[in-house]
Parts: sequence; C-alpha cells; structure tokens
Amino acid sequence: MSLSRRLSRAWLRHPVIAFLRHRRLVTFYSQLHALIRAGIPLPTAFTQLGEFAPDAAMARGLAAVARDVRGGDTLGQAMRKHSALFDDANVELIAFAEEAGRLETVCAGVVSHLEKVQAQRWQAILGALWPMYLGGAFIFVGPLLGVAQQVTSANAPIGTLYLSGLISSLSTTLLLLSAVLGAPFLIAAVNQETAWDRLKRRIPFVSAPLRQLAASRLVLGLGLANASGMEAMRAITLALKATSSPSLLAELPRVEAKLRSGSTLTDAVRELGLLDRTSLGTLSIAETTGTLDEALERLSREMQESSLRATRILILIVTALVAGLLLLKMVMGMVGVILGPIKKLYDAAGSGNFDG
Repeated sequence: MSLSRRLSRAWLRHPVIAFLRHRRLVTFYSQLHALIRAGIPLPTAFTQLGEFAPDAAMARGLAAVARDVRGGDTLGQAMRKHSALFDDANVELIAFAEEAGRLETVCAGVVSHLEKVQAQRWQAILGALWPMYLGGAFIFVGPLLGVAQQVTSANAPIGTLYLSGLISSLSTTLLLLSAVLGAPFLIAAVNQETAWDRLKRRIPFVSAPLRQLAASRLVLGLGLANASGMEAMRAITLALKATSSPSLLAELPRVEAKLRSGSTLTDAVRELGLLDRTSLGTLSIAETTGTLDEALERLSREMQESSLRATRILILIVTALVAGLLLLKMVMGMVGVILGPIKKLYDAAGSGNFDG
C-alpha cells in the first residue's frame, strides 16, 4: 500500500475522526437500506446518496461506486476500492449480502451494529469527563499554586507570574496532545500499525480495555455474520476486520488454517486469546446445540459490559494519576511558600547581609 493511501486511511480511521464520522456512516447505511427496500437500482441509489453526501470525500467515493457498478463491478468490488470510507468489515458483509441476495436484511443489521459501537464510544467519553475536568484544573489552577512560591522571590507582578505559568502549562499540554493525536499518522507513515497495535495490547492497564473492546467487536461481528448466513471461514474474517485491530487481523492465516483442519469455530476463536474460558464454553455449547444466534447476542452484551468496566477502571487510574500530580504541585507550592523566606534568611545570614 502506498504512503498516500496509508495516510488517507490513518486520517479516516483516526479515533477522533472516526467518532465524528460515525453518525454519517449510520445515516448512509440507513438511507441505503431504505433505497434497497424500495427497489431502487444500485447505481441510481448511489448517485442519489452522492448528491446529499455530508462531505466531499464521501461524495467522490459514492460517485465512484455508482460509476463502477454501472461498469459491471459488483457492489462489494466497487466499495472495496474505497474501504477506508466504508470500513472493511461492513464492505465484506455487504459483498456477501449481495451474493446471497440479502442486502436489505444485512443493511439493517449493519445499522444496528454501528449504533451499538457508537453507544460504546459515548459511554467511554462520558466516563472520561472527570479526568478531563481534573486535567483542566491542572492546566488553569496549577500555575496559581506556583505564584505564591515565586512571588516572595521574584520582583514580577502576580498577573505576570500566573500568565507565565499558564503559558508553560498550555504549551506542555498542547505538546502532549499533538504527540498523541499525531501518533497514528507517524505510525502509518512508517508502516508499523501492526507492531504498534501488538505493543498496545501488552501495556499494563491499557491492554485490558483494549482486549475487551476487541472481544466485544469480534462477537458483534460474528453475530452479524452468523445471522446473515455466512459460512464460518468468511465469518471469522469479517469479525476480525470488525475489531479494527491490525495485530489480530495478522492472525487470520493461523485461524483459517485451524478451521481448514476441521476445528470448530470455538477452537478458531480460542487461538486469538480474547475470550475467557466461560465465554468460550458458551460459544462451544451454542455450536453443539445450534443456538449460535442467541448465544452470540448474549455474549455481545456481556462483552460490551466487560469492555465498559475495563474502560472505567482505566479512567479511574488516569483520574488518580492526574489528581496525584495536582496534589503534588499543590504541596510543592505550599512547601515553597513556607521554606522560601527561611531559605532567604539563611542565605542572608551566610553572607552577613540582612538588608535585602
């Protein structure tokens, strides 16, 4: 994949951009579902969707899809050329639905799936409000704590001291934010997405919510694929794409080899190391009894709840760290106020000059 395409995919799949674009994707698939249900031909449907696309990139992509379908491509083939716009897992599902003649049903399932994913993101954001509040306090209140320490030893006005501290805090914060937000583009530029994703999954405290989130999306994808009638090999491919995890997707050849050797879907999923023994047991029994649809729906809810619990724990840890830094800064400021005059007197005594 070329550098420009990697950067384009990194932009569209950046967590912030993906969150902002998610509602547009839900709207797109909802409108596509309505047009398919009404019996509108696909080229006409995509042309109409393109006329009211929310942004230029989506409009160009939809126009290209309409043009390719008119030229003889299947819908799946046309959408794969713009998979960054539509998401790999959904494109795979749409391609299968077109082959199976179940586009209307599958589009409805995709909309439901996307709404569940967005609900997870919103709950995580709401849980992060308190750490964000503490971070704001650290930026804007933190400099005040240093003013009392400096005002006794500096001849500058209090306002100047505070402004200097505020600029320093803002600069540090902006530098950190730039590093965090810009990291996906750097990683994409050097083509190390898989290695970075594998590293993230080994970082203490961070790995748990990431693993649970990947597990919930894996089960969601399996449930949607199974409900659509997709065979196991293709279903596991779609489910792995739904996790948005390059390192898990890199395990696909090993998982496919497991299935080809005659292993069950449960055995293949076990290879990924995402589900615990209880969940794997539920999946195995469902395979044996032919109740996969119900079991995957139940597991999907359980995995989402586990993902949210793990995210809340991570948020509590971040909150504690930010609060600890703020408290440390406050204590150091108070110590400076108390010890500052004493040090000044001690220095004066040592030099024999008590006039200053």
